[in-house]
Amino acid sequence: MATLHTAPTQPRSLDAALSPCAPSEFPPVVILNMFYSGLGIARDMAGRGVRTVGLSADRNIYGNFSRFCEVRLSPNSQEEPERLAAMLLQLVPELGGAVIFPTRDADVLFLDRFRADLEPHYRLALPSHDCLMRVMDKYALVTIARKAGISAPRTVLVSSSADLPRAEVEVGFPCVVKPVFAVNWRGGEAWNKVGARKAIRVNNRQELKQEYDLVSGIDPEVLVQEWIPGAADQIVVLGGYVGDAGELLEYFTARKLVQSPDDFGTGCLVESDEIQEIVNLSKRLCKVLGYRGMAEIEYKYNKGSGEFQLIEINTRHWDWHRLGSASGINLTWVAYCDLTGRAPEVAQKPIVRAKWVAEDALLMYCLRALYHRQIHFRDLWHKLSGRKVYGVFAWNDPLPWLRYCFFVLLPDLASSIFKRIGGGLGS
Repeated sequence: MATLHTAPTQPRSLDAALSPCAPSEFPPVVILNMFYSGLGIARDMAGRGVRTVGLSADRNIYGNFSRFCEVRLSPNSQEEPERLAAMLLQLVPELGGAVIFPTRDADVLFLDRFRADLEPHYRLALPSHDCLMRVMDKYALVTIARKAGISAPRTVLVSSSADLPRAEVEVGFPCVVKPVFAVNWRGGEAWNKVGARKAIRVNNRQELKQEYDLVSGIDPEVLVQEWIPGAADQIVVLGGYVGDAGELLEYFTARKLVQSPDDFGTGCLVESDEIQEIVNLSKRLCKVLGYRGMAEIEYKYNKGSGEFQLIEINTRHWDWHRLGSASGINLTWVAYCDLTGRAPEVAQKPIVRAKWVAEDALLMYCLRALYHRQIHFRDLWHKLSGRKVYGVFAWNDPLPWLRYCFFVLLPDLASSIFKRIGGGLGS
């Protein structure tokens, strides 16, 4: 099996993690990083009477300027984990007993690594160590899912170039090359080396050899997986919070409408929708895994087999989790109640149809698509119609959007236009 480039320590159970913390009527919330996910957590907790503190490694990121969160600059969990752990321990007299919400895989692995130090003082919002490793190891997850009768793409674990012929035979073309642990392609220079790609589609033997030679310098163990054809709207997700015994306490389901990049991107326009098939699959999977915590479970519909096939599980808040709140399901509050010993309201409510928009990413996607004549205004207007919530903009919390618009978006647009004009003049 592949090795994760982190050395987590063996933790205690989640129940054990809760008991040492001093009781408080409303323990604080600590958010690791203030990008889409962290900003969404702060807005989810607004008006609940809970002190919310964001620890941000980026002094200029838009989420730092939310009116719903105190923000302090902190070390980066991926680059300076020891310093961040020391900072959290120094904050125990002030924030002891707080719920810590991670927002990136690096944050999850940081909390897992320092469990033994942090658990006596904080409530950590992540699954048990063993469960976490089974989920983050994409090959282990596929194996467990199949044993539970849940469909997954054909997958081969490749450890050297000698395994490529077997992958060619068992998976075929086109196929996808991806890391066993997603975080291994994102640390240090790895992200640049793989061309800022989460996964790589290959169409023939030559491409497979070329791409493997490239990524094996980062980690020789990769997955070669079946390519499931279909547009972004064939990708569906269950977002939920899982309590004891793998029970889904509350959840919503959604469908991606636009993602960028098209093949392996992040959803920048997502719509909530009733998709009962993946609810049943997810309940079964969570019980088999012994899962507890926040979960984003992603599937893609395979028209050839007529099945929803498991793609991955995120073990933390994800970019567009606030679509849940817009749809009547506040997963952050459910998680907070569960982790602080309160009885959350678990009566599953009907999903209110809504859309989540990553306004910055969607704008850039649309500009590129319009330039290449790959999208029509009528189609875009239809996809954007209806009730919406945004990744950065909010009427009751406008400063993050204003900061982003004037200090990031407009300068980036101007730079892109200048480069294009300059390139045209140069030619």
